[in-house]
Amino acid sequence: MVWKRFGHIGSLKLLLLMVLVPLGAAWAQYDEQPEYRPFEGRVLSLGALSLDFEPRPGNTTPDSAVINFRRWMPVIGFRQGLVEIMLGYTTYDLRGETRSAVHLSAQVSRDVPLAGRRPGALVLPVMVTADFTKAEGTGFERENFNIASVGLGAGLKYRYYTEAMEFSIQIVEAAHFSSEGWSTGSGFSALTMGHALLVLHQSLVFDGVAVGYRFRYQTWAMDSSRFNYRSISHGPFLGIVF
Repeated sequence: MVWKRFGHIGSLKLLLLMVLVPLGAAWAQYDEQPEYRPFEGRVLSLGALSLDFEPRPGNTTPDSAVINFRRWMPVIGFRQGLVEIMLGYTTYDLRGETRSAVHLSAQVSRDVPLAGRRPGALVLPVMVTADFTKAEGTGFERENFNIASVGLGAGLKYRYYTEAMEFSIQIVEAAHFSSEGWSTGSGFSALTMGHALLVLHQSLVFDGVAVGYRFRYQTWAMDSSRFNYRSISHGPFLGIVF
C-alpha cells in the first residue's frame, strides 16, 4: 500500500513536470519578446485631399448664401513620433466668385497595447485633437465658416513593424468643443478619421519613405444653425523619413 501510494505520488509529480515545464518555457519565450515600441521617426509629407463641404440638414442659411463645394486640397503634413500636424489650402468657385478654404489640424496621441507586442500589435490610440476650418462664402465676413475645435478621441489600430518596414491601419472617433471665430457662439463637432500607412526604413532617400492614405469625416452642430456643416475628405500622401 505504501509503495503504491508513493508510486501514485511519483506519477503525479512526473505528470505535473511534463505540463509545467513546457508552459514555463512558453512564458519565458513570451517574456523575452521585445516590448511594444511606438513610432518614433519624423515624417514630412505632401498630399492631396478630395474635399466635399456642404450644409447639414437643418442649416438655416438661404440657398443664395450657403457654402457648398467639392475640390482637391493640397496638404502638407509633419509627424514626429505620435504628434502630427496637417495644413491644407485650396480655392473654389462659389456663385461666380473665387473663394478659399483652409484646414489646420493637430493630434497628440498615445498607443495603449491591447494584444501582441512585435512584430504585430493591436493597440488603442488615445489622443487630444484640435483643428481649425475656414471656408469663405459670398456674403459678409461674419458669415464665413470659421470654426476652431478641440477634443478627445480614441480608436483602434493594427500595427506591424520590423527594423526594415512598418504598416499600420487606424480608425479613430473624436468629440470636440467648437467655437465660432467671429462671435461667442459655440457647439459640438464629431470627427471620424483614419489612415493606412506604409513606411520603408533606410530606402531611397534620407532615412526612408512613407506612403499612405487619409480619411476624415467631420460634422459641426453649432448654436447658430447657419454653421451646421459637414466635411468629407480623403486622399493619398507621400513623405520622407528623417
